[in-house]
Amino acid sequence: MAELNLQAIQDAKDAINENKIAHTEYMRVVMNGEVSLVPVSAVLSVVRPVALTPVPMAPDHLIGLANIRGQIFCIINPGKVLKLSGKLKEKSSDTRFLLLRHERIHLGIWVESVSDLHSIPTSEEPADSGGKYEQGNLTTAYGDLPVLRVSVLFD
Repeated sequence: MAELNLQAIQDAKDAINENKIAHTEYMRVVMNGEVSLVPVSAVLSVVRPVALTPVPMAPDHLIGLANIRGQIFCIINPGKVLKLSGKLKEKSSDTRFLLLRHERIHLGIWVESVSDLHSIPTSEEPADSGGKYEQGNLTTAYGDLPVLRVSVLFD
């Protein structure tokens, strides 16, 4: 039986990785009837909706609290925070909670659907447009789509 040369395998992996171009991924989501892109790096997890506990006297954008894998997440209506014109659609088989990454806050947003992923070379990321809710636009097979500035959801 031939001996396995681990160094040769690692050298081959390094050579492959050396030629790879860094990519940034975005997921296409529908929020309040509007299509947007969300950076995958900002998303902790995508989960099916669970029962929500209402919070009395909470701000109108807070839909409720969800216990997801032992962690309590505030689930919000992104349309109210982002000033989207459409209404939040009723729960369907496509509805998902996007749990967002943050060092201290457990926050999720209600989305009507998560459609697909778009990967672009990092060097081709859109320049920051300076918009309050959007980082810029990306051209996809579905047309120009806004990239959500996730940080505004935590304000």
